[in-house]
Amino acid sequence: MSRTSMREPASASDVGPQSAPLLPRTAGEYIRCIGPGLVLAMAFLGTGDLVSSTVSGANYGYALMWTLVVALFARYCMISAIAKYKLENRFGDTSVLQGFQRVWRGFPMFFGVAIFFYGIIIQMSFLRACAVALYQLSGELGGATWGYFVGGTVVVVATIVMLARRNAYQWLEWTARIASVVIIATFVGAIVATGHIDLVEMAKGLTFSIPADNGPFDAIFIAIATIGTIGGSALNLLYPYFMDERGWNGPRYRRLQQFDLMAGMLPLLIINVLFWVVAAETIRGTGMTVSNENDLATMMQMAVGPMGPALLWISLFLAAFSSFPANARGFANLMFNGLHLATRRGKAFAKPAEDPWYNRVLIAAFIVVPLFICMPQAPNLVYLSVFGTSVITAILLPPILFGVLRMTSSRQFMLDEHVNRWWQTLILVVLSLIGLWSLYAIVDNLIQALGQLG
Repeated sequence: MSRTSMREPASASDVGPQSAPLLPRTAGEYIRCIGPGLVLAMAFLGTGDLVSSTVSGANYGYALMWTLVVALFARYCMISAIAKYKLENRFGDTSVLQGFQRVWRGFPMFFGVAIFFYGIIIQMSFLRACAVALYQLSGELGGATWGYFVGGTVVVVATIVMLARRNAYQWLEWTARIASVVIIATFVGAIVATGHIDLVEMAKGLTFSIPADNGPFDAIFIAIATIGTIGGSALNLLYPYFMDERGWNGPRYRRLQQFDLMAGMLPLLIINVLFWVVAAETIRGTGMTVSNENDLATMMQMAVGPMGPALLWISLFLAAFSSFPANARGFANLMFNGLHLATRRGKAFAKPAEDPWYNRVLIAAFIVVPLFICMPQAPNLVYLSVFGTSVITAILLPPILFGVLRMTSSRQFMLDEHVNRWWQTLILVVLSLIGLWSLYAIVDNLIQALGQLG
């Protein structure tokens, strides 16, 4: 091999997961290596997140914007710790579930089964968001009865075609890049159209300020609830599988991985901040309430005029569509990895995708079955999310938080020179305690919801 070919940067377009890509040396090479972190970040971005940021901006102005920054910092720390185990453990494990198995042998099966149900519910929410957006953009094609199903079917077919390609992961990266750029450009334009942004109040909002008309407990509650749930989210476990697509294994990729994750989280932060700012500048003080995506469309109409709703639906479609295929692939990898580690079947396959059942389950469970939520007379997605996601999150939260803390803070699991420093362990301890507090809130809300149904 020539010296020139050896210096090619480690990009998804020229390096398969079986190879050992060279590390980037120049700024341009580092930028071209950005991918897994962005795919993961955009996989998080759903209508619920955007509605939440909009509600906060409308209700509190800029005062609680610091909670968004702190919450994303918490997510970065937890995901970085998960990636750290993959790259710097003392056993040569390439999967974080191998580490969980060393903590308790039953964890792989536990995660494999739980992710099957969790993934289906999460995929339903993203597919419905895509369908709603297409329904609005197509002029309500299919009518009130079948419109969502028509849009959902289009997304399902497009996802199957995308993931069937040999370079499917490259498509996921490009989808995430395009979506982030378009959404950011759209809402920067909306802010420009409003003709005003209060930079002084925004600066104050990043300094742990508390709204005058809300008690300190309200602000702390919002911050802690957000930090705890996203810190222990099962979606955080997908990052190592996206890293595998780039061939990042071993301690020498740690710095590149940290850069990639930080670069991926930045657009997620910017997008949520932009929604927050537009809401603070257009809705705050008007008395308007925000509860769903239709209210977001109204907000954009207030900001930029008649084109506002269309721009909003395009943004929401791109946000959801950048999540749906990526999560389908990630959930399938995580599920099969867990089942392979827990059974003898896994000895026959080096990677989850080598299993003949992998593509069948990926398509059936994580792409086609979610279409059920778009059918006429389908159950309310809110109920599915509350009871399904809440129950599974309550089950998954403790092992994820304390498993990652245990693995990365002990020389039993990590290479001596890469075990957590005291401050890294402290951050994970704080996140774990906050996660337990959030778990209590989740269970309490679930009990109250069940009581109301009774």
